[in-house]
Amino acid sequence: MLLGGRRGRLAALLVGFVLGAWVFVPVHELLHAAGCLLTGGRVSELQVAPLFGGVFLAKFLPFVRGGGSYAGCLSGFEPAGDLSYFVTVMLPHLILAPVGALACRAAARRGRAFAWGLGFAAAAQPLASMFGDFYEAASIPITAIARVAGAAWAARLRGDDVSLVWEEVAAIGSWPPVALFALVCVTSIALSLALLRAFGGVVPREASVSATEGEDP
Repeated sequence: MLLGGRRGRLAALLVGFVLGAWVFVPVHELLHAAGCLLTGGRVSELQVAPLFGGVFLAKFLPFVRGGGSYAGCLSGFEPAGDLSYFVTVMLPHLILAPVGALACRAAARRGRAFAWGLGFAAAAQPLASMFGDFYEAASIPITAIARVAGAAWAARLRGDDVSLVWEEVAAIGSWPPVALFALVCVTSIALSLALLRAFGGVVPREASVSATEGEDP
């Protein structure tokens, strides 16, 4: 077993997770910027809090600014269309989450608690971003369809902060935006869970099967 009832292993797991969460904040944001640049877009500002190395990164990358209201935020970018926008939002998850899940499964097989915690910090990003990046990703195709259907306000429902988007919905003051907002929220949950399932989870399949077979009928 990964922990085996040992407090030392639990402590190692927690240290690995905290370290991973700290490291993956700037990595995550830099992958957002890479997604935009690789698909033909432009990046003018990437905010990374000083606690997560923003001031250090700003010395090497001209578009990085140490500061902002969030741990990290791609605050200034111009994607080259909706596909570029979607890739920009999703690239960190499409790289970090499967790599993290793979690392977790390998660590579980070897009983490496620290490595499991480190990998889990990456693997769990779709859950942490369910109403952030995944809301924004889900909003891109849904609002694009709504605009084609004549909803000129639909683009106002795009964003990576659900609370701020809700303020926009309330400001419009009619039921269609509320319905569309609810649809995007449900889709964001489904997209997040679907990707987690596709990545295979964080426990080796044989361990899951063994645990199930050990249960009383």
